[in-house]
Amino acid sequence: MPIQDHLRSILDTFSRRDGPRRRAYKPDDVSERLRNRILLLIRDLISGRWPTNRWNSPGDYTGEYWADMQNRLQHLYGRVKLSNDPSEREAWQDVLGFALSCPAPEFFDFLEQTFRAAPMWRLLHDENELVDAINELFRVENAPYQLTRCVKVEEPETLHVGSFATQGTVIRTVAWPKVIRSDDEVTTAEAIQPALSVLAAPHFEAANLEFRDALDEYRRGQYGDALTKCCSAFESVMKCLCRLNRWPFDDRKDTAGALLRIILAHSRLDGFFEQPLLLIATMRNRLSSSHGGGTAVRTVERHVAQYALASTAAAVLLLVHEVDS
Repeated sequence: MPIQDHLRSILDTFSRRDGPRRRAYKPDDVSERLRNRILLLIRDLISGRWPTNRWNSPGDYTGEYWADMQNRLQHLYGRVKLSNDPSEREAWQDVLGFALSCPAPEFFDFLEQTFRAAPMWRLLHDENELVDAINELFRVENAPYQLTRCVKVEEPETLHVGSFATQGTVIRTVAWPKVIRSDDEVTTAEAIQPALSVLAAPHFEAANLEFRDALDEYRRGQYGDALTKCCSAFESVMKCLCRLNRWPFDDRKDTAGALLRIILAHSRLDGFFEQPLLLIATMRNRLSSSHGGGTAVRTVERHVAQYALASTAAAVLLLVHEVDS
């Protein structure tokens, strides 16, 4: 991996995305017991005590994990020493001391970087096994957070061996797990997660990233930006559906309204669905800063952004299932 890309993979983490928040936004909090549960899970995974393959253990990668995590977090924060305790000199002591006492946003950094740590590809056949386990800990502790699932795509690639060329495949990671807010368990389980699952398909890559960005902005308390990215994801999904079905549209000019009318015309959905589905775009146009607010101050409240996320997820599921059915 090029050095620049390696740095980007480290710097794309929670606290650097966690910009200024509105005064009414509730700060993140991670209990001591939740930290301990997550750290114990990671300890047992990297030591080989809890192998993901029941037939054999990949071995003990404890030292490699802590050394790589120390390196990653040093670059992330620009600090040689992570822990505030000068007696903690070994890599595992330094990172563990940091993880046990750092603010919640930095603990989420640690959590997100864990999936990119050097030995994880040997320890995990599927990163989402660890995602599901940590989400279970969030659920058990009633913590309003979830990790999004890792998304990978398999792409063709020409492999060169000496003077011979053969066609093979390469697996590319489209989206790494990120911590998002999960205030309403029913909405997350019945709308957000199913929508993310649908958007994991390779042809929805752009929409997948836009919807994850919307969840990220909501997590940070940037509700207007969350609303804007909800609409972007919705429009990307509709463009993708039109391409897949070869329905003519103008990629540069057609906005949500025109795209939705094209899809409805080729579906079994009644016309009255148009206005409810278009509300996502209307909210973006009226409330977000994407089109400029003029002299009016646009304020998007948290519950409005929450509605936009749920509505976008439901709209994506409705249209994708309707067109594919």
